[in-house]
Amino acid sequence: MFLCSKCKAVISLPKCSKCGFEYKEINDVWQLSDMPDIVVEGDTDKYIGYEYIGENYSGKRKYIIEDKDMAVAKKIQEFTKDGIFLDLACGDGCFTVPVASLGTKVIAGDISNTMLKVLKQKAKANDVSLDNVTLCRMNALDIPLANEIVDTVVANSVLHLISNPEKVVNEIHRVMKKGGCFICIDDVPGKNVESTFDNSAYNNIVNSMYGEYWKALNGYGITPKKFSWGFARNEYCDGVFTNKENVYIERGQYYEMPLKEGFLPRFLARGFSEQVLVPVEKHKIVMQKLIAEFKEKYGEGFDDIVFKGNEEDILLTVYRK
Repeated sequence: MFLCSKCKAVISLPKCSKCGFEYKEINDVWQLSDMPDIVVEGDTDKYIGYEYIGENYSGKRKYIIEDKDMAVAKKIQEFTKDGIFLDLACGDGCFTVPVASLGTKVIAGDISNTMLKVLKQKAKANDVSLDNVTLCRMNALDIPLANEIVDTVVANSVLHLISNPEKVVNEIHRVMKKGGCFICIDDVPGKNVESTFDNSAYNNIVNSMYGEYWKALNGYGITPKKFSWGFARNEYCDGVFTNKENVYIERGQYYEMPLKEGFLPRFLARGFSEQVLVPVEKHKIVMQKLIAEFKEKYGEGFDDIVFKGNEEDILLTVYRK
């Protein structure tokens, strides 16, 4: 079901019987792409992978299967049935792991080996078998799968990180079976959810830290350059796929997110797209100074402050081939 990167013949891993090319498997991950994890310069397609922030992308909650992700996983399983689910840009496995726990066959692909490592750790922490999961380092711009081989596809939180998202959507359409589903996931305002929480202290710290960070970097001649590309997803997908349907998952559950579990570890790891080109040493110098200043100003436990809210409902836009 895979494609040889050399001659494009359909193969079974690891070796191409036509040209003899053989893929390597490293730490249980098939290395199906030799492209770098990040490309932000030049005339080629640009994209951002999360190799260097993989361990910190989800903060201290990286091994937790969130209730909302399990709710989405159950819908994915319903659409996939006994077929194959492609989790494209699977990241730390927020969908792969819960879908695998339901017994569904999964191809989990990401450009970051570090992210795939975290996925394995999440599965182990939750006692979820990956026997039905094929882990692959792959590039979403050139999916190494044969035509019409998977039943469902999710490409969550990735299309805006690629300068040519249309190419990715075309690849998704190519590898999907007729009648298959491309499932897009969006948050939508809850029907009866009113926020009565005062998060001004939390927001003040986050905004202040963000502002002071870039003010300090400006002193080194470094300015933020946000790598995020706009994409009219609905308009483009409407022209590619046969039809679509909307599926709502009602949420509204109360949650708390401590600064030290969400924003802070990701910010410390240069985990936001505008931090991509910030030199590591300059970043460390600035962050070390900022943390010391914030501890002095707000107290040693300033990072214990929490953001309080109610989860938004989830909209699944399901495009069919």
